This record gives sequence, C-alpha cells and structure tokens, in this order.
Amino acid sequence: MTHPAFQAAHPDFLRLFPTGAAPECLGRGYQAGEGPTYVPARGAVIFSDVAGNRTWAYTDAGELKEEMHPSSYQNGHCIDADGRLIACSHGQRALLRQEADGRWTVLADRFEGQRLNSPNDVALHPDGSLWFSDPSYGLDKPEEGGTGAPMELPGRWVFRLAPDGTLTAPIRDRFKPNGLIFARPDLLLLADTGDSATYRYRVTPDGQATLDGEHFRVDPGKTDGLRLDEAGRIWSSAGDGVHVLSPGGQELGRILVGQKATNLCFGGPEGTTLFITTSTEFWRVPTVVQSLRL
Repeated sequence: MTHPAFQAAHPDFLRLFPTGAAPECLGRGYQAGEGPTYVPARGAVIFSDVAGNRTWAYTDAGELKEEMHPSSYQNGHCIDADGRLIACSHGQRALLRQEADGRWTVLADRFEGQRLNSPNDVALHPDGSLWFSDPSYGLDKPEEGGTGAPMELPGRWVFRLAPDGTLTAPIRDRFKPNGLIFARPDLLLLADTGDSATYRYRVTPDGQATLDGEHFRVDPGKTDGLRLDEAGRIWSSAGDGVHVLSPGGQELGRILVGQKATNLCFGGPEGTTLFITTSTEFWRVPTVVQSLRL
C-alpha cells in the first residue's frame, strides 16, 4: 500500500520510491531549517537552522548532532570540486569554504569594493566555478542575523566565483534570487522567491548567463531549494512538501510533510536518500534514484 504522503500526478512518480517507503521525521524544533548537503568525506548531511544560528550534522550512522553554534547564520551549502563544504553566511555576508582542519576561509565577501548582501544558496558548475544567489534576506530579517544595514550593491544578483578566484555577476535581472541548480553545463535553473517562479538561464563556457524563460511554478508556496536526479527530474521545495517534476517542468507528484519545505538534497551511503528541511523539521525519504552528476 502506498503511503498517503506520496501523492502521484503521474504513474511514473511512485516508481521513484522502494516498496513500503515512507517519509520519516528525524528532528524537530528548529527555527528555520535550510541548506542541506551531503558531504561524502564525512558521511553526513550538514544543514542549517538559520534563525537558530546553528548548523547540524546527520551521520550515516544515524546520529543527529549540533555542528556549529553560533554559525554566523549560515544558510545554503554545497560541496566544491574537491569535496569541501561551501557555505553561504548571512552573518558574514560572505561565501565560505571549510578546510580540512575545520577552519573557515572567506572566498568572497565583496564585489567591486562593495559588500555582498547575504549569500543564500550555492551550486557547483562542472568547470569548478561556484554560483551563488545574493538576495537581502540576511539584511532584512533580524531573526536571520539582519541588523538593518543597508545594501551596498545596487541589486540582488547571482554571482559566479571562478576557480581562479575571479568574481563576476552574470545574473542581474531577478528580484529575489534563491535556490539554483545546473541541469546541464549550459543550463541553470534559478528560483526567484520574489515572484514565485523558477527560470531557465543559458550559460556559456566563459560564465555568461542569458534568461531563457520561466520554467515552472509550484502551488502552494514557492520554490526555495532545488535538486535534480540522474534522469533530470526536478525535486523542488514547496508550500506542502516536495514536488517532483519532469525535466520540462510538468508535475509528476508530491511528497507531503505537513508544512513548508525549504530545501533538500540526496545523500546517504548509496546516495538514494532524500533529505528535506522544513521550517521546523528535518526529514528523510528513501528513493531509488540518485542526484544528477554532470
């Protein structure tokens, strides 16, 4: 019998989960769960409680433990080409990298002499560059470290940090850029939580990006975090959980978790466990797919 949390809009949806699969809540009581990413070198998912000013680790052995407190209001994470943890820090208004000894290195905190707003989410391109969104939530929201400091930049942009350290701003036409993921080396999907849509951008080898149109919207809620599986299907956070869509943006089904999902990632020893952060909870869902690898 299919668990009621799985709501199929297309028969293919239920084939994404093993027989008897069910969502499982692993933790509760967070103030603003966000930014999960699986770090293979550690065998753990790292995620944020942004408003709680903490990060957490959930290990392959099933241990859930506090990672950092304070965390400088970290939000989104990814791993770089060398498997190191990358973090978006609201408190430091910076993109950070964690070194092998646990220390944090600032990778970018200014653009053309002006401080960044509050880096929010980050994705790795196959060429080794890191692309990150920079809305102003970390300035505007006191619960996320905001002090009311003004924006120094004239917009809320998406930045590209090249492997040689060069920082550019290839996307400047969004209102509140948020979650982002590469579907192909030449195609970026970018969620805008300002107008509740996710957009396609064509990306050139030299790091330029051009808007190619709206790709999809979720209902209820809006897309915040994004992941793609090995077949290019889109796994999007939404107001009632996670929506799964075809590569072209047609809904296949939903995983309902009883509240707004904020972000998600694939991980675990086999790479087939879906981890979900919500406003106050942390979930896992067994699947039979893995994250897309470009």
